[in-house]
Amino acid sequence: MKIKSFLLLLLCTLIFVPDLDAEEMKKKKRRKKKKKKKKELAYMQGQIGGQLAAGFLMRPNFKKTDYSIYGTNTIDAGFPFGVRAEFGVAPTFGIGAGFGLYKDKVTIGDVTVPENIYGFEHSYTMIFVRPAFHAPLNSSKLDVYAALPIGFTAIKATPFGNNNFVQEPLKGGFAWSVMAGTNFYFTKNIGVFFEGGYGQNLPLLNAGLSVKF
Repeated sequence: MKIKSFLLLLLCTLIFVPDLDAEEMKKKKRRKKKKKKKKELAYMQGQIGGQLAAGFLMRPNFKKTDYSIYGTNTIDAGFPFGVRAEFGVAPTFGIGAGFGLYKDKVTIGDVTVPENIYGFEHSYTMIFVRPAFHAPLNSSKLDVYAALPIGFTAIKATPFGNNNFVQEPLKGGFAWSVMAGTNFYFTKNIGVFFEGGYGQNLPLLNAGLSVKF
């Protein structure tokens, strides 16, 4: 009788214990699935992002110079480029900084003495901070933002030609812009961006490579 009871108990154990283990495994799988359902967004708090930018429509303030007093001038515009980084302080707000370089050439033609052609070559160095506000989109690819770069642009003016007149070269100063743009990520960490806006002493259109970690 005791042997029968022992065998019955053993049989029940073999039947029910695997079922309990299987149920526990199912619960673990359900918990893992719930964790996986947390979506990776294109912009998240705590992320570190960076951009390699090429710019267009650099607009220095030539009103503070007298380049046009004695004649006409033509501008050979350069190609601004720079790098910047941003840290995600909050789910929709980041703070960053940037550095950029740019060159252009202003040629002045004297209307009174046509053979007197001269001008200035300008080298710009741009340093700025960049707070940015990101739209709360439920997307892993698209990050739409608005930014307010504020900083300083230093300008080195190098004269060339037969400059027979004393003219005040372009000087650096306060730089700012209001920008709106978007990052589009092809992978979790790599994408492209495009932005445009309005300002002074900073590029008004930018495009380039975006990365994040």
